[in-house]
Amino acid sequence: MKTSLHARLLLLALAALAPAAAWCQKDKDAGPKEIVLGHAGGYTTPGVKEIATELRDGGKIFADAANAAGGVLGRKVRVEGFDDERKPELMAKAYQATRSRESAWITVNGSEGITYMIKQGLLDGASPPIVGTIPANEQFRAPLRRSVFHFRAGDRDQLAKIVDQLTAQGITRIATISRSTGSGKEASAIVAEELAKRGLKPVGEVHYDIVSEAEYMKPVRIIKEVNPAAIIFHGTPQGIAEITKRLKQAGVTAMLCAASYADYQQVSKLLGPELARGFIISQVMPNLNNRSIPLIKAFREDYEKYGPKTEPTQFHLEGYMSAKLIIEAIKRSKDPSPQGVIKGLEQMHDFDLGGYLVDFSPSKHTGSTWVDLSMISNSGKLIY
Repeated sequence: MKTSLHARLLLLALAALAPAAAWCQKDKDAGPKEIVLGHAGGYTTPGVKEIATELRDGGKIFADAANAAGGVLGRKVRVEGFDDERKPELMAKAYQATRSRESAWITVNGSEGITYMIKQGLLDGASPPIVGTIPANEQFRAPLRRSVFHFRAGDRDQLAKIVDQLTAQGITRIATISRSTGSGKEASAIVAEELAKRGLKPVGEVHYDIVSEAEYMKPVRIIKEVNPAAIIFHGTPQGIAEITKRLKQAGVTAMLCAASYADYQQVSKLLGPELARGFIISQVMPNLNNRSIPLIKAFREDYEKYGPKTEPTQFHLEGYMSAKLIIEAIKRSKDPSPQGVIKGLEQMHDFDLGGYLVDFSPSKHTGSTWVDLSMISNSGKLIY
């Protein structure tokens, strides 16, 4: 029988009251026998389950590789996942309930859950740090929160890059399609601000939800009316792919662009290589196919050993990088407590993950602004 939401919240609340024995022992050598990294996401929720699962699995792959090499500080590393069903209160309860045994959280996705935890004041103190948030909202980055670190470029950096590329080509009739959430509305506002710097305005702004076919069709009707030369997407991988499919079926010929949340594999699968060709996606992680990058070489080798028998995605890589940063922080501070992770991360000035630089300090928790643009090719692959 499926546990009710009320019962699950009660269990989590009780767990949160347990003594924080792991980090409150007088004997420094009597710490926990393993290092636990947390994660929460909608693992079973349509529309978001793929990205949540891939982030968690990416962290697990790095943990498996670290354990095969002997562990960290003589301890095994384990990733503990919790299905929050895309409910903000469940994400917050999981965070509170597990803080006594977890060193940090790997990258989480879900703007509603992150916003809820910020409003509850859960990320301002000495809680386990969250290393990476998706989406990369500007409101999650400023003001600085001691328990949140970002190692991907933010939405502003990505959207500004896309607008710059389009307008440099003389494309000025630009519309936006984003979710009807705070994150989506922020993204549309950023595009409008970037266009205003060039004396331009969006020709259309559409917001949608991911709950019904009617919501996926709404952007199609509006876009056909305004007839833009280019469209910039911001939203979930599935939502972007589904709306793109319907736009193409309706005969929309605008150039299509998206922030890094778009999944080129989903777009290519739904549309086929011919219709997917030319779709531009901003990238904030290194090229998965470039094994000359040390980070990618190590990731691909570990993925082949410990990952699922599927093609890796950028979200697998992002979860892997998040876990790698946390473990490196623990090695630096020699302290697996949340405070030790924070201390170690704040020492990473111009830290090289293997061809990808991250720059943190006590006053700087946004570690990268690097953005590249990629395009879906004739064969359905990404080219940079």
